[in-house]
Amino acid sequence: MARVSFTLWQQAYPLGKWAAQKGWKKGYTAVSDFIPGHDSEAAFTKAFTDAGGQIVGAVRFPPANPDFVPFVQRVKDAHPDVLFIFVPAGGQATGMIKAIKDLKLREAGIAVVSTQDLVPEEELPNMGDTPVDLITSGIYSVAGQRPANAAFLAAWNAEYGGKAIPDFLSAGGWDGAAALFNVIKQTNGKFDGDKAMAILKGWKHESPRGPIMIDPDTRDIIQNVYMRRTEMKDGKLANIEFDTIPNVKDPWKELNPPK
Repeated sequence: MARVSFTLWQQAYPLGKWAAQKGWKKGYTAVSDFIPGHDSEAAFTKAFTDAGGQIVGAVRFPPANPDFVPFVQRVKDAHPDVLFIFVPAGGQATGMIKAIKDLKLREAGIAVVSTQDLVPEEELPNMGDTPVDLITSGIYSVAGQRPANAAFLAAWNAEYGGKAIPDFLSAGGWDGAAALFNVIKQTNGKFDGDKAMAILKGWKHESPRGPIMIDPDTRDIIQNVYMRRTEMKDGKLANIEFDTIPNVKDPWKELNPPK
């Protein structure tokens, strides 16, 4: 297989480093209790503690949890400097944002950071102004200022006419199709799995999210990770990229090379 999407280590590990560099000393993690949550928790924790921070608490909640208030209250009681969150996008993200608002977590002096899953574009219209100034790490934003993103958004809007909002999964699907067509073109449609992998190893593409490449050694994706701030732009929430961590490989594989 080859991956054209992302890993959560790619996003949460750089975010943990960034949080420690901000001078926050005490961290707390709150994640959905399934593999993506575990990965993001482990990645943030390793990066944050390796950079000198301390995790003072951790909580996991069911992946389909309808009420985040009890878990957010635990965080508020512990009063860390920063809370790292992972929820699986969709309505879970809006539910978590509501709990943060209701318990006035940020007003209590607790910074909130997350991977892009907390502020997916399709959920932003449901979140009010609570996410303003929230920091996330991610691979794609509709607001990204790149020619390839402008072309992607033009094609998307021509097809769906405002009936759907693209997000990081949409960009991944677009790039997956580009990878498939690259294989088809190079082989005139006559290929097997081995031929496809030989072509995809080292494949480069100018994506809506920026330059991407398939690592020839791991067949995992190498891509930029962006630090984003959620801002109000033209009367709507948008994830505005303010820093770029270029050409990020999967940190887990970097830290755990084959023996």
